Amino acid sequence: MNEITLQLPKTLHRNLEILAEREAVPLTQYIVYILTRQISEGYTVRVVPEEDVAGQRPSFDTLLRKWGGIPPSEADRIPDGREAAEPEADLVPEVVSKLRDQIARSKITEKQLRSQCTMRNAI
Repeated sequence: MNEITLQLPKTLHRNLEILAEREAVPLTQYIVYILTRQISEGYTVRVVPEEDVAGQRPSFDTLLRKWGGIPPSEADRIPDGREAAEPEADLVPEVVSKLRDQIARSKITEKQLRSQCTMRNAI
């Protein structure tokens, strides 16, 4: 395990000590737990409800009008130019598979969305 030295404000240090005592664990173990929990939230894939997505549509349309657009054929080539990366070694194969499936579904959605935007601009 790697070691790190931190300088914490006294109040933060004391608050962490109190919380660790409540959990009946050593302070260092509690800090590792808190950091792990915080980091893992960044790796969580969350499903966005359809109504939230629909609520973003007006802002999206405003941005499209403001910035203009590019031809759909050019937009379709953008994802193809991305560099593929290998999954992180500690990712479980099931998670990798789910993420790849979600990315594949989102590509279809992007193309459909671009198509709808192109049709709206033509009207």
